[in-house]
Amino acid sequence: MKNNKGQTLYYFLILTVILIISWAVMLNIARLIKDRIRLQNEADCIALSLATYKARVLNFLGGTNYLIGEVLSLGMNPRITQLVSYSTDMIGGFPATMKPSFESPLSDLKHETFGHKNDEGVRKIKYIIDTIQKVQDLAIKSYYAYHYSILSSNIFKDYNVLLLPSRPEKNLGLKRNSKGINYYSTINLACIYLDASMHFHILSRNKYKQSKYSWFVEGEKFYRQKVKVVLCKKIGKRRPIFSKFLGIHYPQVTVFSAASPYNVKGSMFPKTEDTFTGATKATMVLSEAASIAQLALMERAIANGSSFGPVAVPFIAAAEAAVALNYLESKRASAQLLSGKDNPIDAYLKAKLGGWGAHLVPYEFKKTH
Repeated sequence: MKNNKGQTLYYFLILTVILIISWAVMLNIARLIKDRIRLQNEADCIALSLATYKARVLNFLGGTNYLIGEVLSLGMNPRITQLVSYSTDMIGGFPATMKPSFESPLSDLKHETFGHKNDEGVRKIKYIIDTIQKVQDLAIKSYYAYHYSILSSNIFKDYNVLLLPSRPEKNLGLKRNSKGINYYSTINLACIYLDASMHFHILSRNKYKQSKYSWFVEGEKFYRQKVKVVLCKKIGKRRPIFSKFLGIHYPQVTVFSAASPYNVKGSMFPKTEDTFTGATKATMVLSEAASIAQLALMERAIANGSSFGPVAVPFIAAAEAAVALNYLESKRASAQLLSGKDNPIDAYLKAKLGGWGAHLVPYEFKKTH
């Protein structure tokens, strides 16, 4: 009989080689899966952090937009009396007190000599608006800096970063309202006493300064807020196990992620450019009460003027026409508040409960033909 010793050795060696190769393949695949998971998590974090920062800036811009509208809504129209304006076409000083016999320290309606021009109040309004606009620009620049810091902070890591869009959108897709703001100083034409303690002023206006822009409105690309991130693993010195023996190398690992800010209640910004500032209930009470009080004083003066006889008739008629014109002008401005016209105050109040947030969204590839 032949000697059968050692016949299983060949099978053992073959199985051992197969097991070692299988073990190497599993380790190499595990490394690829680990790298891909790590890269995907990194891409998701970058996309979500950019979208979250953008959402925070949009919340801030919406709130400051509201402040611009609120401050401008307090600007009065100095036309015979102080009238409510609610329009950037005519921004005068702050409203007087509801007791016109007492002068407000913030108002440009002052007891001064004939022809005296007051612009202290309107100067304060302009300073507040200019400051808010500068703060808004700083908030936008902070997002630009954060965007580029993401790129620079990942230069020395083991992957390359591609952000889409590669450059941040100008003003985050918003644009300044180009209707501008016209500021007016208040001129005291006359101060008429009704009695020893009560008087009223007849006012006029003079152009003070003009600003080219006011609040932010939605731009054409406002709703394209998606941030896309592409990470490509750099080809390093690490090689697969048995790479020379098996003739293999690691493939390029590329991952994709996208995130976007969102607000389910609205955008916080007006959709159209307009001069209408809007107003809150508190502003309406303060401004319109001051206007009505001044008109009431003028009507009282007209009633007292009849005691001067026929000589006073033309003056009384002119005063009555002025009161009627001012009353109609005041009602026209107030009617805009009920018309639902687009403005920064209402746009913010409608959307503030939603607030801007951010979440991951599907990555969409552009179709090529």
